Amino acid sequence: MQKLELDEIDRVATYLTKIPGIGFKSAKRYAIWLGEHKTETSRLTEALKSLIENVTTCRKCFNLTTSKDGLCEICKNPERDASTICVVQSIENLVEIEQSNVYNGLYFVLGGVISPLYNTEHIIKRIEYLKRRVKEEHIREVILVLSSTTEGDLTVHYIKETLKGSDVKISKVASGIPVGTDINYVDKRTLAEALRSRVYI
Repeated sequence: MQKLELDEIDRVATYLTKIPGIGFKSAKRYAIWLGEHKTETSRLTEALKSLIENVTTCRKCFNLTTSKDGLCEICKNPERDASTICVVQSIENLVEIEQSNVYNGLYFVLGGVISPLYNTEHIIKRIEYLKRRVKEEHIREVILVLSSTTEGDLTVHYIKETLKGSDVKISKVASGIPVGTDINYVDKRTLAEALRSRVYI
């Protein structure tokens, strides 16, 4: 019986390690806590069930939304600057930029960067969709908020080549972000300053 209980804890911990930033040791500690606090675990289960049933991906920018029409509140907001798209690596980047109050345009969540080591075909497809948006929505500027890594630079180059021939201006964040840094580990203040002092490429 004890072995079965430990197997259940390890099973939950294994799932928790799929969350970025959580190692197995921390995951196991969380799993044990969940096993001890059944009321809170039950509430978490209901919240996760609601998340699965109600949260979807915005069909325009790939942000998260609960809207029935499939568009997030940012894409539907008529007060946003519809001539500018900020391409972010993750939804977390989008949230941090929104909290910094330095940008009032639209977004496009890339979902990662192009890597020669991993299958990134889904990112290529999103960049093709970005190209269509730039053309159809008459976008004037595309701002790239991507990691200052080899993969990030490769992605910047690919997007620049893909958008070649259009009239859109392309800029990227630079100031304050060290070379080789994953954009997901840059603090909100640094990210906001980097966005303000972006350079055209």
